Amino acid sequence: MNKKKFISKIQFGQTCHYIYNENERNENTGIIKIWLYNDEIILTWEECPKGLQYDESSYTKDEVHNFSSFDDLDNFFNDNNTLYINFKS
Repeated sequence: MNKKKFISKIQFGQTCHYIYNENERNENTGIIKIWLYNDEIILTWEECPKGLQYDESSYTKDEVHNFSSFDDLDNFFNDNNTLYINFKS
């Protein structure tokens, strides 16, 4: 989806997510989820070796970020080479 549609979905209470497979970003698989909670944009990013998504001790990335604006989220996306078109809801 494009940036405008992504922002609209988040503003209307939907969760957007991006699931990626190994070799797309690196050797691990991962999921990025974003939603709105108490007027903050919440992003969680979990990453692990393929097939180990239910074993949290295997996670190579387990992050939570809070953003006060979509501009802040956009800067995070730019810093992490994350594209809006990869997200679904």
